[in-house]
Amino acid sequence: MQNVYFDSHAHLTDRAFDADRAEVISRAQSAGVKYLTEIACSPDDWENALALATRYPGEIFCALGIHPQECQFGTAQNLARLESLLKSPLARAVGEMGLDYARNEHPREAQLELFHALLEIARRAKKPVVLHCRNPFPGGGEADAYADAISILKPLGAFSAGKFAGIFHCFSGTMENARAALDMGYLLGIPGTVTYPKNSLLRNVCKMAGIKNLVVETDCPYLPPQSARGKRNDPSFIPEICAALAASAGVCAEEAARATLDNALSVYSSPRIDNKVD
Repeated sequence: MQNVYFDSHAHLTDRAFDADRAEVISRAQSAGVKYLTEIACSPDDWENALALATRYPGEIFCALGIHPQECQFGTAQNLARLESLLKSPLARAVGEMGLDYARNEHPREAQLELFHALLEIARRAKKPVVLHCRNPFPGGGEADAYADAISILKPLGAFSAGKFAGIFHCFSGTMENARAALDMGYLLGIPGTVTYPKNSLLRNVCKMAGIKNLVVETDCPYLPPQSARGKRNDPSFIPEICAALAASAGVCAEEAARATLDNALSVYSSPRIDNKVD
């Protein structure tokens, strides 16, 4: 029997998929990727993500937020619009949001202000959060996005009543960051970078965290697995990424597929969705 997968973080409304979006989704479904969450990172993306989820009911969900590299959109008008759109049953989480200290034109203070505002929206909406944390490249400064985010999140607790508080998407932090995130009830999102030969740190994080605390993601069209380096990423690569995650966590591919599916459904499902899968 074919494994069933959940791509927990995709950007299929990106213009990179304008020419063949339906074909990409069909190919992913043929590969066993039955579910995915479309992540909308700016006001221009929100309605497109909701429209995509509408076309694939029960299979594609969405999360709506403002990326830290898009701080200019964090106006009172846009935040009010976001809060209104989050009332849709298709919008299952707030995000992505967070802190990006690598080549971001927006200063740390502006990012922190937006982060606090989005967390308050998540609290009122009672939805989990999808978090983006990215630290400076070597030589780029001493600021620590993970440390800042964790210090803000720790006293707040979970925003929804679900099993998990949310996801640290595309995890690239330290082992200490990972332990802190897990202690707060967050899942770690593992992308195609787990397949990169030099990324032993992420593979060790997977081993430490255990499969019960992980979800698999593409972050497509970005971060393809090693077999497709330099090419456009898409959800059909999820089985390859999940196999690498399984090897790192010390479980079989079937167990990894099942556990990451259950974890993602726990975050992105609601009483309107039957969590049972074929």
